[in-house]
Amino acid sequence: MPCDGIDVPNFPNEYPNVIREISSPRRTIGRPRLLTREMVLDAAIEIGMTAISMKRLAEHLGVGTATLYQYVGSRDELLRLAAARQVSSLEMAGTDDLHWSKYIVAFARAIQAQLVEHPQIIVQFIDAGLGPEVELEVAERFLHGMVSRGFDAKEALDIQSHVGALAIAGAVAICRERASRARGRSSASRIQASLAHYGADELPLIREQVENYLADAEMILDRLIAPVIERIARQRGEELPGD
Repeated sequence: MPCDGIDVPNFPNEYPNVIREISSPRRTIGRPRLLTREMVLDAAIEIGMTAISMKRLAEHLGVGTATLYQYVGSRDELLRLAAARQVSSLEMAGTDDLHWSKYIVAFARAIQAQLVEHPQIIVQFIDAGLGPEVELEVAERFLHGMVSRGFDAKEALDIQSHVGALAIAGAVAICRERASRARGRSSASRIQASLAHYGADELPLIREQVENYLADAEMILDRLIAPVIERIARQRGEELPGD
């Protein structure tokens, strides 16, 4: 998803996919299978995880619903595996020469983009449906990149905690704004209408900051992550590179 601000490339998928393959039942003699688990997950992602059902997925693949249960045990398992596949395969490229500050921004934007494109991942994350393997492997990728740029693992993990939280917050803000617009009104217009329900002397501090309160959802991540990067640079006694 394109973002304004610092122009950074994407990362390559350097680490193995988080999905742990579960042994498939042994084939019996007869017609060979036409599908693989990867094909099933790819189709689920293509349809969209918020709209997926086993019946719809079976129709999309041209098979019977019962066939799908040879590859996934339930719709919940399908959602979990598909979400894990998306999160663990962040599409990034050309990061070798990135300064650590641009690396942080690129990584945060990549996570945000995945969550915005597949909001069901956020639900799976809240419900602990992704499993710790996803978090561990994504964190390992980030730590590896930061350690290679001169940070120790403890520093990198502290930064990763901030980056992950901000990326999730940014994704939620964007999804909320898009959902609001899909209902016919932007979040800004809804808030302005709500303020009209209060007396002129009520909520004075919010009224004073209403312009900041109505900040563009698409830019929230960049706005929140900039102070984090500036603080890190001060602590390291470094000057940040230009855009």
